[in-house]
Amino acid sequence: MNVPLSATELANLFERPADDRYAYFLTEANSRGQVWTLQGPGGFVAFRDEDGRDCFPFWPTPELAAAVANDDWSDCRPEPLELSIFMERWLKGMARDARLVSVFPAPDGTSIVVEPLELLQDLEDASAARPNGLGGGAKSS
Repeated sequence: MNVPLSATELANLFERPADDRYAYFLTEANSRGQVWTLQGPGGFVAFRDEDGRDCFPFWPTPELAAAVANDDWSDCRPEPLELSIFMERWLKGMARDARLVSVFPAPDGTSIVVEPLELLQDLEDASAARPNGLGGGAKSS
């Protein structure tokens, strides 16, 4: 069972540089076997990057997702996605639809934005690097 993060832990995580948060996302997603996004009345949240491409944000815990559910996303709630489904369906579908992934965005808007298949590979690599070689929710063949 995963213990909820304290307010201090949340603040400390959001203060990390975006690349550190990306690495944390990979580790936690594999450890927990799920990722989190935000869902509101109109569906899952997204925003456009400076080139006009749709970006979908994801976080490694519900507390981190909830912490950015304010302003435009104040009517949204954290929604879990099993890691295996995220990897096999979401990331591959997002790649097909030319969408991007915003990994662990902070309240100030900073994040790492990547192509979905890059994140898929990074999640697979992080899973393979785990001591038992298996991610929490990732399928192994």
